[in-house]
Amino acid sequence: MQTGEVQMGVRRLGAVLALCVSAAACSSDGPTGPTVVCTPTSAGGATLTLQTFRAAVSRSADFGRCLKLTGANAKYLIVPNFAAQAATAAKTGFTLSANGAVAGSAASASARVGIDAGGANLMQAQLDRTLRASEHLLAPGAPAAAAEIRRSALLRARTMAAVIDSLRTFKVLGDLNGTSFQTAGARLAYTGANIAIYVDTLSPPGFSPSELQAFGNLFDQTMFQIDSTTFGPPSDIDLNGRVVILLTPLINKLTKAADCQTKGFVTGYFYGFDLASSGPNSNRGEVFYSLVPDSLGSVSCQHPRSQVARLVPTTFIHEFQHMISYNQHVILRGGSDEETWLNEGMSHIAEELGSRYYEDKYPSPSGRTNPQQLFPDSSQGFIVPNLLNGYDYLSAPTASSVTTFVDFGTLTERGAVWLFLRWLADQKGNIILTKLEQTGLTGIANLNQQTGEAFPALFGDFSVALYTDSLPGVPRDSVPARYRFTSRNWRQIYNRLATTGAVASPFPIGLVPVPATANASGNMPPGTMGFFVLQAGADPAGAALLFARSDKSAFQASLSAQVSVFRLP
Repeated sequence: MQTGEVQMGVRRLGAVLALCVSAAACSSDGPTGPTVVCTPTSAGGATLTLQTFRAAVSRSADFGRCLKLTGANAKYLIVPNFAAQAATAAKTGFTLSANGAVAGSAASASARVGIDAGGANLMQAQLDRTLRASEHLLAPGAPAAAAEIRRSALLRARTMAAVIDSLRTFKVLGDLNGTSFQTAGARLAYTGANIAIYVDTLSPPGFSPSELQAFGNLFDQTMFQIDSTTFGPPSDIDLNGRVVILLTPLINKLTKAADCQTKGFVTGYFYGFDLASSGPNSNRGEVFYSLVPDSLGSVSCQHPRSQVARLVPTTFIHEFQHMISYNQHVILRGGSDEETWLNEGMSHIAEELGSRYYEDKYPSPSGRTNPQQLFPDSSQGFIVPNLLNGYDYLSAPTASSVTTFVDFGTLTERGAVWLFLRWLADQKGNIILTKLEQTGLTGIANLNQQTGEAFPALFGDFSVALYTDSLPGVPRDSVPARYRFTSRNWRQIYNRLATTGAVASPFPIGLVPVPATANASGNMPPGTMGFFVLQAGADPAGAALLFARSDKSAFQASLSAQVSVFRLP
């Protein structure tokens, strides 16, 4: 992964693992509570016996605060986790200790040097926040509004009326807060089996006719097919048989030229308002809005044709999933829109599917500026940002959540849920993505139903797989498939990123020892985990693990507190 895979723009430094070896140092739960002593021979708790390369998930509600691990000199991966979703990402302090453990030294955690596609795009994030929040409020009335738009479309007989060079007006958001609209006049420049492209008549010089044809073919024959094959069809409430892409400088204008370098810029968006309202500012159909090429910066920032051609497909495949999701959950089934964390995770999986298309099209070493690259040039805009967001999460897993986003999701949180869905699809096949989309259920209830498993069991095993996938010096098939990613080899990928300087070290998870004579502790929100290692001593009785709140009290049931344990070689 050389040249193209690291020249993706500068972002923040990754955080280091926020864990410490002192009950008081990280605790936020007040003074020390009840005295609890766990020993290998003490009564109560539960006993866990594991063979090498095997794992188990033990719920705190089942073992209380003491879990006995049998086996002299056994070495265990210990992953405490909260398998829950909550209204806020408030953190809960926890403590770990192990009577019968051998003292060990901490492995260092890793840090990002911060390279990805355009940095933390604050402008796009602000707009996404506005759109998703508005769509949620519109969802209850969306099916009726969509039905009314269909009836109107039938009366207008607009199903196949549009011809090349015909004109149409659109309403386009005039600000990032969704409080104003502007009118764009646009000419139909491309029509295919699935996509129609309109270009604003006031656009600066942009794509040549041949470039626009190639651009349209990419969306019509590839990007549309990737998402719709996996997630299902979009709605067609305007009965034109196509998703409209509008290229308009009004999207460029959403960002001031002075902000582009520091805050990013809006590349494009889908807005469920067009499906859920028949009001005057609704375009009453399926529309994806995109910026236009502007090499001279006459509207806002400079956007050469090559940049637009590179960035917009990734944005479209992400936003198109949101369009399909809104249809499947809200329009077709009259349910709520998908929970933000799962909705965004599915869109980041859609980006990876775009990468997969190019990875399959250009097997190594073809399609690569440098033959040593793991990924072809054409796939990197789809996969590299997700890899780096995932790396950030693995570098500091207790700091962010898979299931409980801050606002509408930081890049690190998006990396976390992408990793979870990547593991889930590896376990269940891509059909699980279809099932999660084509339902009226949302969030954890959706996952429970479609997988046939309780979320804590899934989350507990996922937490193990993040570390045990491709263990160094161990044949991959020695570790059961449940505790691996079958489609990606994270140590190989992150080792290559490290050689290019994109990340600080080959693998970001640092294991913290569960100490023999003190407490290891930390704080984490619902929906995440921490990574520890426990080395048992020579006593055949093994070791006794204490897992409790920082004050030694039991966890509240809503956290679904549990410990995933994997016996290491």
